[in-house]
Amino acid sequence: MSDTEQAGAEAAAPEDVPGGEPSSGAADEPAPSAAEPAEPAQAAASDRADTPATAPADDAPPKNGDSKVSPQETERTAPRRETDEGGSFSRYQEARQQISLRFNRSAVAQGGGNSFYAEQLSIGGDNRVEVQAVSVPSLQVAQQLDCHLDVDQQAQMAARLAAQHVLLLAGKPGSGRQSTALTLLAGCCPDDRIRILHSEAPGILQEISRRADELLTPDGFVIDLDDREVKLSTLETLAHLARKQGAFVVVLGVLGRVDPDQLGPHAFEHRRPALGEVLAVHLRRLLAGHPGACTDPDCSAEHTTAFTARMLESPQVQRTLDGAVSVRSVVEFAEVLAQSVHTEDTSLTEVIGQWRDRLRRLAKQLLRVPTETAQGSVLDPHRQAFRIAYAFFHGLPLADVFEAGQLLSASVLPRYETRELAPANHVFERELDQLIPPEMLASADAASDGRADDNPRCARLVDEELMHAVIEVVWHDYDSLRHPLLEWLTALVAGPLERIRVRAAQIAGILLCHDFDSVYRDLIRNWAGGKNTAYRQSAALALEMAAHDPRLMQRVRGQIRSWLGSPRWQFQDSAARAYGTLVGAQDVPDTLWALRELGTRPELAFSSSVAFSMAWLHLSAAPGPASDALDQWISSDNDHLTQHAIRTLLILSRYSAGPDRRDRPVLADTAMTDPDRADALVRLWRHALMGQHSSTRAWDQLRRWLLAGDADKELAAFLDALVPRICARPLALRAGFYLGMWAGRHPDSRTVRQLRHQLAKGALATPSAS
Repeated sequence: MSDTEQAGAEAAAPEDVPGGEPSSGAADEPAPSAAEPAEPAQAAASDRADTPATAPADDAPPKNGDSKVSPQETERTAPRRETDEGGSFSRYQEARQQISLRFNRSAVAQGGGNSFYAEQLSIGGDNRVEVQAVSVPSLQVAQQLDCHLDVDQQAQMAARLAAQHVLLLAGKPGSGRQSTALTLLAGCCPDDRIRILHSEAPGILQEISRRADELLTPDGFVIDLDDREVKLSTLETLAHLARKQGAFVVVLGVLGRVDPDQLGPHAFEHRRPALGEVLAVHLRRLLAGHPGACTDPDCSAEHTTAFTARMLESPQVQRTLDGAVSVRSVVEFAEVLAQSVHTEDTSLTEVIGQWRDRLRRLAKQLLRVPTETAQGSVLDPHRQAFRIAYAFFHGLPLADVFEAGQLLSASVLPRYETRELAPANHVFERELDQLIPPEMLASADAASDGRADDNPRCARLVDEELMHAVIEVVWHDYDSLRHPLLEWLTALVAGPLERIRVRAAQIAGILLCHDFDSVYRDLIRNWAGGKNTAYRQSAALALEMAAHDPRLMQRVRGQIRSWLGSPRWQFQDSAARAYGTLVGAQDVPDTLWALRELGTRPELAFSSSVAFSMAWLHLSAAPGPASDALDQWISSDNDHLTQHAIRTLLILSRYSAGPDRRDRPVLADTAMTDPDRADALVRLWRHALMGQHSSTRAWDQLRRWLLAGDADKELAAFLDALVPRICARPLALRAGFYLGMWAGRHPDSRTVRQLRHQLAKGALATPSAS
């Protein structure tokens, strides 16, 4: 088949749906509209021992006449065509990375969301990352200095920052890193010259280094990397540029991903101060001026001092501090205690209970239907729905909140409510300030997290934990709201926006932590058994969220294994997708065995789920074992495994080796120093370039690698040796055609010109060693 004919045949393939499967025949059905949430095919609960006895097994026959599609029927009705796996994978992982959540509340254990570094290969394009610079008010700096407690090695930190101009504080969120950073910077520059540099995209340190003349001024800067990777070479470069510009930079990192021992003289491990001392200093600050403003005639400095001493010595207070998750929560606790300075000690239990349950009480207050509002009853049908959407979509653009809130209030809730005739609706009656009360919103000067200049404007809660409180209240305190909530989430995961689908799946995962049996039976099981790819991908992500609760980890793994053993291809596909999450990363050998088992099955021959999970493992958890598995797959006698290996190659070939090597493919980076990896890469490329349904995309990806070599001399030298092996007979003739076409399209490419010269000398015509 000629190149033109082949391109036309592949272009005729059905457009991919979220997750990367073709939406043809029995394989997938079109995604339902938001107004008509689909009901995935009925599937049953797991046959595990901890599943309720009344629940049927996952492989139970479908009800309501929904007959199961056999593998033979699937092969007859679905053409063997691949979709744009790389594009679907990129969109999904980008959405997961941008809206990852941290859980510190209720049954959900502390842990990160879904973060991993994976950046698409950049070739001579505009690679600039948007960086926002937000000034920290001098009053805020003064308040931090007034109540800051020195941490271990703070004197050494200050000396190192003054000498090196760059310091990395590696510690857990909530350990007071930002307070320490502001204190250290205040010792090097004026209080009104401290800024926060922020970016949602990875590679912020590399972008700051690239634009140092523009971004770094003789000021102090705080950069929060969250859980992104940082390297010693990057810090050394940043230190050199900061000294040159007269700037002082404190970078905040996370333990585990940022190892201070491997980052030379620039990093310190940041341990939080003693929480009892934090409570003491904030209580004294809050009560310092209280006697002068108090209306109680018996109030005096001696009274407040005695109250502070009793609180610090109280066993109840100490037990509360032992359960505190962050320094910030202790500061809030101090504020609650300070307001109770004249409360009898016998009421201390009630005061502590109010503090612990403050967010839950706020959530109930936000969702309560008032007897009368200043605006009348026009806002009532929409207000609670919008507040739920605002809380659930914290951190996402307001456009997503508006869309989700409208779907809940106008499409889902009316099916469960008896309403009067719809009141006259005027667009100016739904002002955001009326729908969302001030106590729910983050403060206007949200400069502490560097996000004051959102564009587009995003939903910002006063505390991210309020989202978890709203979820808990909605699920446990409103009996008639459960079914509408599940229907709403189902409609959201069928929508067109990837980030909305991901957040809806995350919410479902949090609900699993509150009530695994019920939520799995009524929601996740239906998603996992659905014929729409978006449902199955969301089911996998929901289980990943639930696995952050240590009590549910084994149950989640057992549920995924139950899907793997199901005779229905939908559950098998959901299992394959679930292994491409943090659950799969916790036991890589078992995950690779399961993916190989799934990859051999004809039921998943048309799905990209196995390739998705293999690519995720390679990029985030286990590049070595994943590469070894791909080499075994490409040489397997099972044609399905070979196709999954080719799909994985086409996905991974799009990604770079990291923010400091954006022009170097991640697969090439390892192979450049490992001959065995280079041999395996040759085998993968040759199969992909000769595949009937993969050759056009494979040749185009190889062209991108060659163009990337023009910006990387080491990569160019590696490709000069690798590509002749890849393009040896019987690919030599086709390679000559493509190299000639690329030489005309990219006349300035040295790598293409060099390889074409080798072809003219006959270097590509030798038999392949592979």
